[in-house]
Amino acid sequence: MSEEFVTIEALPRDTRGKSHAKKLRRSGRLPGVLLDKGQSHTLEFDPKWLHKAMKSDKQFNLVFNGQTKLVRIQELQLDHVKRVPLHVDLVYV
Repeated sequence: MSEEFVTIEALPRDTRGKSHAKKLRRSGRLPGVLLDKGQSHTLEFDPKWLHKAMKSDKQFNLVFNGQTKLVRIQELQLDHVKRVPLHVDLVYV
């Protein structure tokens, strides 16, 4: 059985920190981290696609730095009141 995964395009983030993440969320983007064998890459993407990825067993194709790879959501932080995503940790499958 072949599964079709959602494809999400992510952009690298150069800056880190709480204030930059808040600015990013206000502009409609979602901050995240891609964990890979002892390394981490900070990224940002459109949170609208995250809801579609959650329906497909928390796995989706991620286009990052010109490469498309299958990733899964390791941890998703939600706002306690609004129930919107604040930050996501991703790992390669």
